[in-house]
Amino acid sequence: MKSKIASTRSRIRDLRGEYISLKQNIRTLIETRRGVIEERRGVIEELRRRREKLYEILSSLQLRDSERLRSTIGTLKSRIERLEWRIITESLSLEEENRLVKEIARLEAELERIYEELKKTNELAELRVEVMSLKVRLSDLNKRVEELTQEVAKLSSRAEVLRKELEEQRGLLNKYIEELGASVKRLLELKEQIRSSSEELRKAYEELRRVRSEASRRRALEVIDRKKREVEEKANKSRRLSLMEIKMLYSTAEDLIEEEQK
Repeated sequence: MKSKIASTRSRIRDLRGEYISLKQNIRTLIETRRGVIEERRGVIEELRRRREKLYEILSSLQLRDSERLRSTIGTLKSRIERLEWRIITESLSLEEENRLVKEIARLEAELERIYEELKKTNELAELRVEVMSLKVRLSDLNKRVEELTQEVAKLSSRAEVLRKELEEQRGLLNKYIEELGASVKRLLELKEQIRSSSEELRKAYEELRRVRSEASRRRALEVIDRKKREVEEKANKSRRLSLMEIKMLYSTAEDLIEEEQK
């Protein structure tokens, strides 16, 4: 039973260590996922702003073909140069010259407008590149969030398995400890029974020895009394007594028994 308890405690320590490590990994993954989700929100917000700017430019463009814009610029420049050359080289009336100046001013205004349109088309191209880049980044972040979510789910499932096994092992440990306690209690009760029986047996042996001793003493007294009577009869007949017979004749039976036991 003790080996089972030690083995179960060792298993519980291993499970607890793995469970704690796993929970820490889950917390780290969740924190990482939270950061990725926050970054994804930033990308979504930036993508929204870029799209709004893109739609704004698209709605304001009148000539959306940059090649046409550049061709129109070339045409306007040529016309402006021709008009300026006429004013410089030809002898024009004041009215004609004023008309040409106004026309140049109009063409320059149109040229400036087209420059602005072309600038918008360049910005539009840049915005499209930025939008595509943000979409790619958003897709990568979505995949990363999904990977982290799956990893968290996987580790959480493993953590749940460990938690259940940990509970089972703890239940087994409590069961083994209870069984050991019951065994120890039974052992103590048995020891008490053995001690009680041993005490009773000791008393029985002592009583047996006492009874045997008393019986032996009675038999010894009977033998001594008989011997004393024989010695007395011998003495009455004036027969010669040995030293042992004299001692027996003048000693009490108790003295003779005690001396024999020494």
